[in-house]
Amino acid sequence: MQIAIVTPYHNEDIALIRQAHESVLAQDFACRHVLVADGHPHPEIDDWNCEHIVLPGAHKDWGGFARGMGAMHAVHDGVDFVAFLDADNWLEPNHASSLAVQALNSGTAITVSRRSLRRIDGSLMRRICPESEGDNFADTGTILYHRSVLDVISLWARMPRALSSIGDQIVWRAIKERGYPCAHTGLPTLNYRTKFVGHYRMQNEEPPLGAIDFSHIKQGYTNWEALNDLQKQLLLKGH
Repeated sequence: MQIAIVTPYHNEDIALIRQAHESVLAQDFACRHVLVADGHPHPEIDDWNCEHIVLPGAHKDWGGFARGMGAMHAVHDGVDFVAFLDADNWLEPNHASSLAVQALNSGTAITVSRRSLRRIDGSLMRRICPESEGDNFADTGTILYHRSVLDVISLWARMPRALSSIGDQIVWRAIKERGYPCAHTGLPTLNYRTKFVGHYRMQNEEPPLGAIDFSHIKQGYTNWEALNDLQKQLLLKGH
């Protein structure tokens, strides 16, 4: 059994990318790491123990196209499962193995973990994030996909740029609309480094320098509502 973890990156600090990469290398079940440069490659990554794909230019879609291309590369190359990891996040050592065991035991093509919220400096904010619970929503980095759901995996590379800020929401809705059953580990094995002001406010904390609001997400929803029913159906159901 082979698992690939795909990390798109754009202009993240190399130290953060290295932390993400080292967390993949530290998995207790060996995984392939596919790093995809979305227009701004770090040459030193060529020397890492990974597969480094360099796209010719930035796609300005929050890593969506790079994510999809890296995943399709891995599936085409024969992996059984694909997971995603953003360049500024990192994994617990049992992330891939716990997801894969649950997938094999349940016979499901979609398997979901939980995420821990981390501050921008990496310190723990909340052990289990209530938002990404694997029912109404699952963070992109918490999902393990079996190769049989390539229709959903490839959606990352096919999504209109205008919707890219809510790409995780659309992909999760597509999983639900297409009727793929999901299994859950219940384990917070993704460490999610949040920049969202709202997360800090909910903890009664002052947002740090570099925190962002939800305006780009709101714009994504506005763009979604501007689509007609057929366009929405093609994205969510594929027909």
